Amino acid sequence: MHILISNDDGFRAAGIQELAEAMLPYGDVTIVAPDGPRSGFSGAITTTQPLRLKHRHTTGSLEVYSCEGTPVDCVKLALNTIFADTRPDLVLSGINHGSNEGICVSYSGTLGAAREGCIYGIPSLAVSLDDTAWHPDFTDSIDYTKKVVELMQQTKLPHQTMLSLNVPKDKPKGLKICPMTVGRFVEEFVNSQDGRGKEIHWMTGYQIPTDEADRGDWHYLREGWATLTPLQLDTTNHSYISELRSLATAGK
Repeated sequence: MHILISNDDGFRAAGIQELAEAMLPYGDVTIVAPDGPRSGFSGAITTTQPLRLKHRHTTGSLEVYSCEGTPVDCVKLALNTIFADTRPDLVLSGINHGSNEGICVSYSGTLGAAREGCIYGIPSLAVSLDDTAWHPDFTDSIDYTKKVVELMQQTKLPHQTMLSLNVPKDKPKGLKICPMTVGRFVEEFVNSQDGRGKEIHWMTGYQIPTDEADRGDWHYLREGWATLTPLQLDTTNHSYISELRSLATAGK
């Protein structure tokens, strides 16, 4: 098995290094990750300048490359250069330094990289730890990632489906298979001034579920559970298509 790993924290981040080391018993591992932090880049791609892919080192069955672009650029470029002839068997993204539950799936570069693998039809998994320290304890994250990877080896994911694993900072109570929580961020900016007295805005904030949100990954993660959520590429609200067609037809 050949595994492609990317992230949004950069190829030097502890999370991706420990993940790569843990995956070596499963086969060959290739890291293609940004040359620096790219958190919050979601599905962004680089179209205004060329990209450079730099080989950093090869150690046994591990190859490491960095890319100047976004997390999605890294996966896209890897699949069109290194893996142009033979696709990897699995795409992993992470381990992210920080959780990516709830509405974070819309912003996360970690999810963006895994989603790109899914777009190419490759089984893909995003892994995030609810700890933003530079060198957190990844033991539980590695253990649960191995369990999910082995599950993915045993069964084929549905078409256009990827997985997102979130692991709490403390010892997990277990694993919850659950939907993502629909939420939003609040208190998103701290207002300040620059050295010349001009107004500036620092992005911050925290996530809360919407009032109508069912229990999902946001809730279970805060209760101490690791969460595994299947996500799909098709974001169409299929249940509303017929009604929308009727409304559009009635207006003619």
